[in-house]
Amino acid sequence: KQPGVVDAHLVLHQLHCNGVLEGIRICRKGFPNRMIYSEFKQRYSILAPNVIPEGFVDGRQVTEKILEATNLDKSLYQCGNTKVFFKAGTLASLEDMRDEKLNVIIALFQAEIRGYLMRKQYKKLQDQRVALTLMQRNIRKYLMLRNWPWWRLYAKVKPMLNVARQEEEMKKAAEELAKLKEEFEKLEKLKKELEEQNVTVLQQKNDLFLQLQTEQDSLAEAEEKISNLVLQRGDLETRIKELEERLADEEDANTNLNEMKKKLNAEIDELKKDVEDLESSLQKAEQEKQTKDNQIRTLQGEIAQQDEQITKLNKDKKALEEQNKRTQEALQAEEDKVNHLNKLKAKLESTLDEMEENLAREQKVRADVKKKKKK
Repeated sequence: KQPGVVDAHLVLHQLHCNGVLEGIRICRKGFPNRMIYSEFKQRYSILAPNVIPEGFVDGRQVTEKILEATNLDKSLYQCGNTKVFFKAGTLASLEDMRDEKLNVIIALFQAEIRGYLMRKQYKKLQDQRVALTLMQRNIRKYLMLRNWPWWRLYAKVKPMLNVARQEEEMKKAAEELAKLKEEFEKLEKLKKELEEQNVTVLQQKNDLFLQLQTEQDSLAEAEEKISNLVLQRGDLETRIKELEERLADEEDANTNLNEMKKKLNAEIDELKKDVEDLESSLQKAEQEKQTKDNQIRTLQGEIAQQDEQITKLNKDKKALEEQNKRTQEALQAEEDKVNHLNKLKAKLESTLDEMEENLAREQKVRADVKKKKKK
């Protein structure tokens, strides 16, 4: 005996005498590894998820389909009544396949997460870049205009003008009106499905009411407009006086501001024209008010006629309400079915969580086994 020297013939003779070679030969011919069908399905269904049908399936059938999908030699395994048997080394190859599949899935999942995070970061950087350019542009413009005399004059005169504020209010009112119209159209569709027989008469009544309401609203708006025009007229007259006084002061103070005087005179002329336009629009608004009053009287008479027809259709409406009640009962039955399906979904999700926990335990056991093999 010498250290580092192995006599192959002697080693084989010793293994043969001890019966080790015979044991290895028997293990290779037999099926030393075994696993019940439920455990095999739970652990190795990831290798062929598409071959497993939905619903309850026999564990043996699922195991056979998974093994066929992995293209294993049929001589390496054999299915029994409650367990599947494997030859030596077959389970190790299945574990390798399973690890490869998990690596692919985890890599795809990580790629999706990284892609989402990078897209989100890129979008944030783009928004910051646009915001910086806008801020830089506005600051440059402000630095260019802050010492300009006309800009200072504009900054002092702008709060006196209510035009921009009125435009914003009109835009908000238009947006609210559009939203109300959309909601009204949805309600009208639902109403038509339940009240098909009396929809024409009710539609006429609704149109008359809407027309009456719009006429009343327009009348109120006209009155408000008249009062606003009167107030604006007074404001403009006072403003004209202030501008004239200011113009006189500027002429006395500095002769170099002749150009500014001309522009102020032009502005005064424009304001005078605005006053004339306001007076004409005031007269038109008063005329429109009179016409709206006449239209409201005629619409009230038509509404009285429509009320008589609506009373006749109340009986038909009751029948439609009974039909609606039956429809609601059927809808409740469908909701019960949906709740039952949601319970089944929750149960399946709990089983999926258990499978993931078993997967984690198996990975830990396999890692421990590898560490022991390395030692």
